Amino acid sequence: MSQHERIMADIGRVLESMDEGGVISPSSVALACVRLYGEMPDPRVEYAALEHVKMMARKFLAGRFEDGGAENTAYAGQGELFSGHLQQRYPVPRRVGEEPAYKRLEDMTEAEIDWNLGMLRKSARSRLAHADALQAYKLAHCKAAA
Repeated sequence: MSQHERIMADIGRVLESMDEGGVISPSSVALACVRLYGEMPDPRVEYAALEHVKMMARKFLAGRFEDGGAENTAYAGQGELFSGHLQQRYPVPRRVGEEPAYKRLEDMTEAEIDWNLGMLRKSARSRLAHADALQAYKLAHCKAAA
């Protein structure tokens, strides 16, 4: 197992230990993960480690809780088709430049659920528009070539 794989496994374990409630962000996961590694020899090394693990945690969380995430159980086993299962956590609205954060479904407000509904529908409309454009291309170019 590579160092990258070990750290990703640590991130997964930290996430599971934090999964009792509240909002989870890449920073909170990274901080808990870096603390597992003990005291850093220099504050600059600690900062660099934290920032890198935060980046890894951001990828991990997006993979698990974003609608296009490869590890998202709502879409597991069916490519990108909805599996009929809701996620444990969903992203919450954020300002430009803020890091993503994920909240347990049962703790979400009506406004946060509505925001997620809007984001999912926006993504679906974009994918349908892309499919329509590809189909138009096929009709215009593939019949001409045949």
